[in-house]
Order: sequence, then structure tokens, then C-alpha cells
Amino acid sequence: MHEAMEKLRHFIQSVRIASRTLLMAVAWLVLAGLAATPAAAERRIALAIGNDLYPNLPADRQLKKAANDATTIAATLKSLGFEVIVGTNLGRQAMIDKLAEFTARLQPGDTAALFFAGHGVAIAGVNYLVPSDVPAVTEGAEARVRGASLAEPDLIAELQAKSVRVALLVIDACRDNPFPRAAGRSIGNTRGLADARPARGIFTLYSAGIGQTALDRLGGRDAAHNSVFTRVFAEQLKRPDLHLGDLAVEVRERVAALALQATDEQGQPAPHEQTPAYYDQTLGGRIYLAGLSSANRIEQPETKFASASPEPERAARTSRPGAPGESCARNGAETYCVSSVLKPQFGNSYGAQNLFNASSATAWVEGRDGNGVGEWITVEFDAVRLVKSIHVQNGYQKNNDIFRKNNRVRQLRAVFSQGETQTFSLRDGLGEEVLTLPTPVRAYWVKFIIEDVWAGNKYTDTAISKLLVGSERVQ
Repeated sequence: MHEAMEKLRHFIQSVRIASRTLLMAVAWLVLAGLAATPAAAERRIALAIGNDLYPNLPADRQLKKAANDATTIAATLKSLGFEVIVGTNLGRQAMIDKLAEFTARLQPGDTAALFFAGHGVAIAGVNYLVPSDVPAVTEGAEARVRGASLAEPDLIAELQAKSVRVALLVIDACRDNPFPRAAGRSIGNTRGLADARPARGIFTLYSAGIGQTALDRLGGRDAAHNSVFTRVFAEQLKRPDLHLGDLAVEVRERVAALALQATDEQGQPAPHEQTPAYYDQTLGGRIYLAGLSSANRIEQPETKFASASPEPERAARTSRPGAPGESCARNGAETYCVSSVLKPQFGNSYGAQNLFNASSATAWVEGRDGNGVGEWITVEFDAVRLVKSIHVQNGYQKNNDIFRKNNRVRQLRAVFSQGETQTFSLRDGLGEEVLTLPTPVRAYWVKFIIEDVWAGNKYTDTAISKLLVGSERVQ
């Protein structure tokens, strides 16, 4: 009897052990299954609207490419994994309905894109997107136009309310004011859109700069399917390895170059100035809508091979510090961005490209109120570089008279991508000055901040004619 009971006890214990083992195995299988299940894919939602038929406006205010632009961008975004809503030649209520359909699909953490091509007008510093059924109005009837159109701040508020991860707002509506103008007061700005206030969480790209007009076509003989801006934007949008900031810079440069090829109705050269503008108020790192190529995708190494202290050149790349209203230009493998730019005058322009071009008769001139202290220049490299020196031509070196009239930099602080900082005192004179670093610094970018200035005898604008970084590629 005792022996039988002992066998029974051993049998029950074996069953319990087997049960626990089975339960653990099931648990591991469930966990493994969960781990193998892909995470929820990022949702991408887009709305593209193009209006080129305006029945209540004069014949010379009709557009030819806007509807094509919307369908082209819709197809491009769809190829990038977006769910796309499209509308062409929409009246005000139809635009509102499409916007409501678009925002209803958005959820927190989504990526949203909104594209509009058509007429736009700036009234009292606010940009309005004009529906196809906007009524005919006379000069001075701003209230009627505002009521019949969609305000840019309202669109932005709708996107912000959805707490999306990033929102791309693209407006190709910087054409001539579409409303008839008599000798009296006109409705809104005569041309182009206003300088809108940057909005939190929004990356905004305009087809032209402040006060500029965007070309619907390059001339009477231009048979291209899309507007000057959209034909460039659609192609660049599909490029991998371009984050939104680089995308905007590429579009800006290519559109500006293409617009210079414009002709008049007789086919004669009529160069046009069109420089797309952008504002980046997104957070959370760089956004690559077309992804990264395999060559540039960073693979995560297995833990057993991970280095406890990675080499500096293989450390995580920190994002270049940008800001609303910055202006950028490419110089080979480098991107120059400046905090502000003085508006063109006397036939001269003062953009970032002057910092690296071959002429000493040009200069970057900051455009903020005040004496320029706090304004900055960033130079970003395509890959990590070993920075050894900075070559500077201080002030506006067109001639000695202009040099003395404008502010010059007295003290310049360099902030490197990996955290190092160095401050340089610049001499007050014509010619080039070479600032040599005591120890070369590895960096993806360098930000130069103006900390003190030599005062000009006429203007408070601060200028730098040239700024070049002496560096070499890290092997």
C-alpha cells in the first residue's frame, strides 16, 4: 500500500512539472509571436487640392496647371505610402468638406501632408487660399474675400489639433493677386503671399518667397504638364536620403534656376525671380518621406559586437540647429544656412550663397533689427569632417567706403556638432583672415554665432563677405 501511494505521489509531481513546462513553453511562444509581429506601420494621410478654373474671375486670371499639380503630387505621395484625398476646381464648401474628410482620418502620431495649388491672396498679413467659386469683387472688399476663402492659420490649427507627428503644408499659391485692381485701393498684397508666422509642429513650404510670384509656366511655349514649382517638387519628393530640410533646399535652388529660364509670349528671355521659402517647426529628428537608401541606412549591431565607446566619426549624427525664417544655399558637399537676410536693394542681394562665391564684391548681410549680435551662420557637411581652420573676409568688402559704412564682426563663436565651442576675435580690416583651430575637431556641422560687432558709420547691418571652413574628410 505504501509503495502504491509513493508511485501515485511521484506521478502527480511529474504531471505538475510537465504542466509548468508546458505553460512556460506556451508563454514563450506567445511572447515570441508578439515580438515577431511587426509594429503598427506609420500612417500617412494626404490631401491635394488644385484649382485653376475661376468662373467669376477675368480670363487672364485663369490658371493652366494647378489641377495637374494636385493630381501629380497626389500620385507621388501615394507612391510614398500615403493615403491620398484629391480634389480639383473645388468651391469653398467642397474644400471644407475635403479638409474635414482629411482631418477625420488623422490620428495622433500620423504623418500628414496638405498640398494646395491655385490662387492665393494676402490680406492684413494673413494668407488665404482662394476657392474656385470665389465671387467677383471690387477693390477694397477684403471682408468678402476673407469670408469666401480659407485662411492658412485655420488649416494649421486643424492639423495641430490632431497631434500628428509631423505635418507638411505645401502652398503653391503665390501668384499675382487674382482680383481686379483699379486706381484705388486693391484687395490684399499686389503680388505674392505674406510672411506667415511659423507654426509649431508644421513644416511649411511655399512655391515662392515673400512678395514673389510663382510661375504657372515658363512662357507661352511651355507645354510641361506642371507648374515650375511642382515639376521640381514632385521629382525631389521621390528622392531617398533627403530629409525635409534638404528637400526644401534642393527645391529652392532648382526652382530658382529654372525660373531664370522663363520667356515672354514671343519666346524672348524674361528671367523671373522665384525662390521657394520654407519654415521648419517640427521636432523629433529628421523626417525622410522617401526613406533612406540601403547605403545610408544605419544598421543596429548585435549587442555582443557593440562598442562601449564608439569612435567619434561613428557616433550618432546630431541634427543641424535650424530656425524659422532661415535661408540656405548649397556649396558642393556643404549646406550653408543663415538666420536672416537683408532684403535686396540697389540691385544687390545678400543671401547665404555670397559667403562662398568667388566675388569679393558681394556679402551676406543679416536682416534683423538691431546690430546683428545673435545672428548666425551654419555650415553642414554631407559627412563627418575634420575641421582645421576657418577662412573669413570680414564685413562688406566691396570697397573701403562700404566696408566702413556697415557693421563688421568683432567676436565670433563656433559651436561644433559634437558639443565643442571656440570663440574667435576678428580683426577690423579688409582682406582674408585665417582662424586656425588649436586642435582639429570632428564635426557634421559648425554654427557660427555673432557675439560682438565693430559698428559701421552709417548702417547697423552686420556683413561677412566670405566664410569658408577648411576641413578634410574623415577616413
